[in-house]
Amino acid sequence: MLYLAAHGFADDALPLGGGAAVCAQLLREWARTRPFPVKVVSPAILGADAPSGSALVGFGERQYADFCRRFETEATAEVLRHDPTRVAVLGNDISEGPDFRRLAAAGYDLVTIYHVDVVAYVAAIYCRNLVAPETLVRWYERFPLGGMARLVFEKQRDSLRYSRAVIVPSASMREVLLRSYPDTPAAKINVLPWGSPDSGCEGAATAAEAASLRREYGIPEDALVLLTLSRISPEKGQDLLLRALLEWERLADFPLRPLWLFLCGDAAYMQGRRFMERLRSLAGRLRKTRAIFPGHVTGIRKQAFFALADLYVFPSRHESYGLTLVEALRAGLPAVCLDHHGAREVMRPDCGLLVPEERLREAIASLLLDPDRRGCMGRAAREYGATLRFSDSAARLAEIISSGSTPAI
Repeated sequence: MLYLAAHGFADDALPLGGGAAVCAQLLREWARTRPFPVKVVSPAILGADAPSGSALVGFGERQYADFCRRFETEATAEVLRHDPTRVAVLGNDISEGPDFRRLAAAGYDLVTIYHVDVVAYVAAIYCRNLVAPETLVRWYERFPLGGMARLVFEKQRDSLRYSRAVIVPSASMREVLLRSYPDTPAAKINVLPWGSPDSGCEGAATAAEAASLRREYGIPEDALVLLTLSRISPEKGQDLLLRALLEWERLADFPLRPLWLFLCGDAAYMQGRRFMERLRSLAGRLRKTRAIFPGHVTGIRKQAFFALADLYVFPSRHESYGLTLVEALRAGLPAVCLDHHGAREVMRPDCGLLVPEERLREAIASLLLDPDRRGCMGRAAREYGATLRFSDSAARLAEIISSGSTPAI
């Protein structure tokens, strides 16, 4: 199986996003279970022109579009060197993916993972949800553009048309895709929530690391601790969380105990650095809340932040799935989430609150000020999170890949 992964870097200490995390986890799981031999086609295929992972996450829109085009060309050429009767092709990305039409015409069996519905992302972030994704698709079909628009609209259309199977992490994403591309056979789109891998961190080790974090930052024992964890980017909504806390600081029910907020993650992709500046400016206006930016965290340090926190906040404006949300639930953290595809797929009422943007402050306050309710939700979250196993999803994806036949064109 050829795994085409434009974000297939070995270093997990980079804020490469959910697609890279899923890729790394799939490779680890398949190395353990060995359903088939795997060859990863990563940015290394670009040779001397290959960006490092740290360079890639700092690219602006035009730089990133150029990277997508170069990876498409080289990844397609690499696939064409293999006998289509002897390989399956798994695409880890859409805009960064291969030439789907050309590979399908050459007889290759294509399975494509959707970490993001790119058109829906454009509708949510660039169009501020004023235009539905299906409307954008219709407009583009009538008035096609070149350049970066091709990477959004044509690549997504071709990935659906020429892949034998498409993998999406939520039923909501599947529904949006079927509305946007009504000619797509519904059976082609498989809903496969990823779940969470075992952290591999023992409870005692995590507790010791959490104690170390408390000493490192000087967190008082009686402090209430809020946590959010994702890359720093406008769609992740960290600004909405900070604004909710600024609003709460002006109200009478703001807690007397110290309130600490950890915004874990680094600026990444396109608008990340400008957005980080906005977040630091907003955080600087807080007077009763201590806001800390610890950077990108992984491994036992990430697990320690989960152990340290009283409440997890998932404030994304747009999210295809909630990988960090699943991790938080599995760690026994109740959560407050904005209502979007990713949170809707994962959350249950006994584990936290799913709310519209205007109720974010109210939801945070209601749980932080009610320790008994938080405790009940935390226990339910841990029990539920244990059922969301990444190994099950990896095994199901391997079955879909292995059961394939070359599509008729």
